[in-house]
Amino acid sequence: MTSRDRRMRAVQNLVGKAARCRANVLVEGECGVGKMYFARRIHEASEAASLGFASIFCRPETRPGGEGKRVVAFLEAREGDRGTVYVRGVDLLDALSQRVLLAYLDARESRAASGRARVTPARLIFSSHRNLLDESRAGRFSGRLYMRISVVRIRVPPLRQREADIVPLARYFVGLYSRRESKRIRSLSREAEALLRRSTWEGNIHELKNVLSRAVVMADDGDSLGARELGSMLRRAGAWRRGSMRRDGEAGERLQREDKWPSVTRSKS
Repeated sequence: MTSRDRRMRAVQNLVGKAARCRANVLVEGECGVGKMYFARRIHEASEAASLGFASIFCRPETRPGGEGKRVVAFLEAREGDRGTVYVRGVDLLDALSQRVLLAYLDARESRAASGRARVTPARLIFSSHRNLLDESRAGRFSGRLYMRISVVRIRVPPLRQREADIVPLARYFVGLYSRRESKRIRSLSREAEALLRRSTWEGNIHELKNVLSRAVVMADDGDSLGARELGSMLRRAGAWRRGSMRRDGEAGERLQREDKWPSVTRSKS
């Protein structure tokens, strides 16, 4: 299933190219857009699909360099895995931690180039909430580290910029959660679909999933989901802004957990 959004089709094309190489990949996007999903897609479509997929989340650290050492120790412990390691939130590393990580990547590249590498290292995928090219130009992120980790760079657009995908995704999730709850939720009303398209979705896919999961749980078997039912869920989630749509879409760290979601297109029927 593919998206009708031009930018998402470009993302899917880059995911395919990333899966066919072992170069470092950087996935950027707001919280909740599905960065973990795309990292897994790259892994599962690669030659390392049968091998391990490990992830580590970079935490803001008050002790300069401490987080960089923790991340590098994690990477070194998995050098012989030959699978994929996903480093989440690399933009959260302080300046000294960035230098620690860069030194590790430089040494790793040097060993590979000279043939001194004793094992095939895991392929690396990094993610960032921020645009690291802009951050490096502003002096807030190491330019050399940015170049090291972004051989393939994938920017995932926020859900509010993909209006054509909102309703197809919503229908998919309603069906998914209906089966999970053993309910027969018939459909979304037209008014409910219009309401979903008007919403800001600051939490992106994660917020859409949360709202629809809650709506299905609260609905009675055999119901359809209308604007009234979804409206209360949206107000509770803080997604609905009557008559306008905020464009910043900056979500909090609480939405960091990222699991799988599909990219879908509207049915022609």
